[in-house]
Amino acid sequence: MADGEDPDATIGPQRSTDGRDPPRARAQSPSPPARIDAIDALRGFALVGILFINITSMGGPIESERPVGPPVLADPDWLVWVSSHLFVYGSMRGIFSMLFGASALLFLRDASRSRALFARRCFWLLCFGALNGTVLLWPGDILLIYALASPVILLALDAPPRRLVAGAIALLLLFWAWQYGLHATESGATADAPDAALVLAEEQAARLGGYLDNLRFMSAVSYDWTFTPHVVPWILDAAAFMLVGMALFRAGVLSGTASTALYRKFAVIGMGVGLPIRAWETLLAWNAGGEFPPVTTLTTQFGRLAVTLGWIGLFMLAWRLAPWRAVFEPLRALGRMAFTGYLLQSVLAALIFSGFGLGLWGRLDWLQMWGLVPVIMLPMALAFMAWLRVFRMGPLERLWRWLTLGPARRRVIRAR
Repeated sequence: MADGEDPDATIGPQRSTDGRDPPRARAQSPSPPARIDAIDALRGFALVGILFINITSMGGPIESERPVGPPVLADPDWLVWVSSHLFVYGSMRGIFSMLFGASALLFLRDASRSRALFARRCFWLLCFGALNGTVLLWPGDILLIYALASPVILLALDAPPRRLVAGAIALLLLFWAWQYGLHATESGATADAPDAALVLAEEQAARLGGYLDNLRFMSAVSYDWTFTPHVVPWILDAAAFMLVGMALFRAGVLSGTASTALYRKFAVIGMGVGLPIRAWETLLAWNAGGEFPPVTTLTTQFGRLAVTLGWIGLFMLAWRLAPWRAVFEPLRALGRMAFTGYLLQSVLAALIFSGFGLGLWGRLDWLQMWGLVPVIMLPMALAFMAWLRVFRMGPLERLWRWLTLGPARRRVIRAR
């Protein structure tokens, strides 16, 4: 899941360290600005990480969140499951949500861009999300969720970092309340659940069938996942992390301009707090056959936020190592074209796993599916690097920009 690349995620030479533009910087329209390379590379890192999470549902039962069979340490698939929940699950999405909040500030830094224009941008994002969840056969799309959560950005656009963090905490409290309400109302409803073997057989027939079979099945899943009370926690969780991202950007954390000591604190405290929480939750789920008990709802967002901040700290510390900077070029290319890359992941997964493609659905275990991630992402990164040597942005980034800015933008370009 991804927030998509913001084609205008750039930073001008007169930008202030808090992420806000000085009044004169807006009026002068300086020469073509340079991108924020650290944000691009971080976005690319998260794009790779998110595929590690999504690919098990792309290549196996879409509702399944754990390997087949009881938890066993000798089973590599369960080791993948443990690694996923400790280090990856939720934290890559957390980075994307934070970067979405930061990209909103970048988009609106231009005085000519109104809140109505940002709302138009998010409307088209919602359309792309609906397309991804149906035509591109990925009901796990996050773009639609981001579009639905985006109003919180406009409400908090001028808020200082402390208020943004307070708003994020309030949204997470609503998240917990909603989750517990859902659990209370749905407890005991499992007796009416359909036969699991029948459901799996129906999914197998659809996903190993032709495109129309997949389209009917995936569209129904996407509809069920969207028009349900369960979508509300996803929106609240995304909105909360967007506010945190706005606060971090204004503090210079996401743009790579904060102190090394601060990034070290993020890494040590984030992982030091988050990993024990996640280890406790994973142990409870392990003992319950892979099912996370309701009590983990109280801690999961704390652990997720901490690990997300820990990853940001570790990444920015690595970014500071100048001799290693060339290693980040593939990630930077993925980050610059993350909108294209995210939707391309759906297309490639459909071609690999569906019956109208290679038909590998249900034939690979979790470890093998994780092994596919570098096979998919490395060629994608190399292709994006080649593309960016010729073009300034990706094809879908350009389309999104055109749909958002429209004729008004074209007139400005001609005037220049």
